[in-house]
Amino acid sequence: MEMQEIITRAWQDPEFKESLLANPKRTIEDALGLTLPADIEIFIHEQTPTTLHLILPMQPDTGEETNQ
Repeated sequence: MEMQEIITRAWQDPEFKESLLANPKRTIEDALGLTLPADIEIFIHEQTPTTLHLILPMQPDTGEETNQ
């Protein structure tokens, strides 16, 4: 099962969607039959007609130091 299949299942199965929203990591692990590393966090954001989510990717490591 790939991520698109998880999305499709959430659209079709209200109980799966509820589980995905409540405990995304466990639900995805169960659906894919795998164990994700303990330090991985998964956040599920449900899109609505009036809500837009922007994911800001991690900045690539260029090997240069940055001042923050």
